[in-house]
Amino acid sequence: MIFTPEIFLALNVLLLLAISPFLKGNGYVIAAYSSLLLVIIAQYFVFKDIFHFEEIYNGFFVIDSFGSFIKSLLLIGTGIILYIYLINNKDSEINKIEFPILILLSVIGMMLMVSSNDILSLFVAMELQSLSLYILVAFSRNDKNSSEAGVKYFVLGSLSTCIFLFGSSLIYGFFGTTNFTEISNLISQINDMPLILIFGVVFILVSLSLKISAAPFHMWTPDVYQGAPTIITAFLSVVPKIAAFAVIIRFLVVPFGEITVDWGKIILILSITSMVVGSLGALQQTELKRLLAYSTINHVGFMLIGLVSGSEDGIIAICIYLMLYLLMNIGVFVVILNLSRDNVHVTSIRDLAGYFSNNSLMAICMAIFMFSMAGIPPLSGFLGKLIILNVAIDNNLIFLAIIGVLSSVIAAFYYLRIIKLMFFDKPQDELDLSINIETKILVTVLAFLNVTILFYPKFFLDLSASITYSLYSVN
Repeated sequence: MIFTPEIFLALNVLLLLAISPFLKGNGYVIAAYSSLLLVIIAQYFVFKDIFHFEEIYNGFFVIDSFGSFIKSLLLIGTGIILYIYLINNKDSEINKIEFPILILLSVIGMMLMVSSNDILSLFVAMELQSLSLYILVAFSRNDKNSSEAGVKYFVLGSLSTCIFLFGSSLIYGFFGTTNFTEISNLISQINDMPLILIFGVVFILVSLSLKISAAPFHMWTPDVYQGAPTIITAFLSVVPKIAAFAVIIRFLVVPFGEITVDWGKIILILSITSMVVGSLGALQQTELKRLLAYSTINHVGFMLIGLVSGSEDGIIAICIYLMLYLLMNIGVFVVILNLSRDNVHVTSIRDLAGYFSNNSLMAICMAIFMFSMAGIPPLSGFLGKLIILNVAIDNNLIFLAIIGVLSSVIAAFYYLRIIKLMFFDKPQDELDLSINIETKILVTVLAFLNVTILFYPKFFLDLSASITYSLYSVN
């Protein structure tokens, strides 16, 4: 049996479940520290095989550089979330042993999704991830907003599952197989693509679009982001998005790389609608988490630009953008987690008024994250957007690049509005000043990375290129 990081995590999660009834009092702290340690050890197993390629378990899963790179990002994001949970958890509702265990279960599902080389294994992995996330979103049982968000997420997630299965049945009915490699070999022998096959791909893309919050399949995102506990919103906004993007890339490039022209048109529509909806939808928001939900939709649309052409350069650009997006988004949520007044967590945009006079370090770091998300040079977000736009121009998608620039200009308005509130408006009521040193260090490190990453882009370009070419060598 091949020992993978997923197997390592799964065995240890079962062990945690077995001993969890015996952990009393602050047992959730022990479970969280154990989970963080497991994530770090799993990272070692990922790095160990990062340049290894092998199809395992009768071709249901594949180990390759692309999958290992994405798994590394997933584990980094999860590790940061667990660390934030340990140093900055003020919500007694989520102080339960089940919380870190569910985080690990969802990550195992995501890692299996990334490695899936078959539609059936992909479906099972997606369900493991989804079921864990449904519970996490509704984790605050006494908060009606959290329960409502959980129900909405569950209903739309179930719809996504049905759509995925219908698309899978069409593909299986045509090819007689669900294996990505076999589909790739069979599709290369077809001259004209039948309509039933196109419909199958479209249905699966619709299902995956729900996972990444691409418009017009974004309807769950603002409500779930607002209703879920903030630390879960931080997790949802980054880690599952990275996994879902990796699945879309593998699904389109490996089995259906021969019909880029067909699915490229669908991705084009998703990209444009996501950028327009994300940038315009955020303008009227008064709540930080809802604003960040629309911001996520806008960023998703921007990343989809790199996938329209189906080229290696586009996938490289998306991989770099995913890395930078992780740094930007988690940094913003660390700041939001520390916004409280009289020990009550607040998330209104107006609550940031005069934040600089209240806590200059956090305000400066928040400004860096906002500038970065707006794509202002010389911050990391500028590098991500520049590479994506270069790909669009190189592939003669000038109109798409123009739409991307215009949506970024609109998005810059609501990012800069937050900065204006923090530095130039007078505070209505003072926010609490109690922020621990660990949180300040974490925010400072994330802000520092956002500032300095532009000065050594070659490392990230070379890294993303090496893992992307390994993906195309399979096709």
